[in-house]
Amino acid sequence: MSKIYFAFFIVFISICANAQKEKHVWKPLVINENQKVWYDQTQLDTINTARFSIWLLELHRPLLNLEGVSKNIMRTKSLYLINLEEYRYSLKEVVYYNQANVEIKRFSYTIEEYEEEVKYYFPITNNSIQQKIVDELLRIRKLRAAYNTD
Repeated sequence: MSKIYFAFFIVFISICANAQKEKHVWKPLVINENQKVWYDQTQLDTINTARFSIWLLELHRPLLNLEGVSKNIMRTKSLYLINLEEYRYSLKEVVYYNQANVEIKRFSYTIEEYEEEVKYYFPITNNSIQQKIVDELLRIRKLRAAYNTD
């Protein structure tokens, strides 16, 4: 009988562990010799407000070395909060990965507690990654509007 409980426990733990994994559908945003960045298409496709969050994934070549974090960082996954009304953004979460795609370090920021005036701290500047994601959002909205009028 205890073997059945143990087997059930193992199955339950594996289901819970798999349920906690983040699922993303990455689509290229910037791919050139100097920079490789993808965005989570499932998030961008569903945005219909002026304030939204979006995951971006960046590949580092050469590998990134950050003091206090790690050496040999190959990927950075960042969760941005973007406010189109103020044309500003914040960083909600940053996750660093090594060459084996193993998480090295994760930083989470509790910006929900901040006042609206300071929640979106950084301006969106020309040719920035944040500007490119806004441009992609506007392109998708334009396509969606054209599709819905037909």
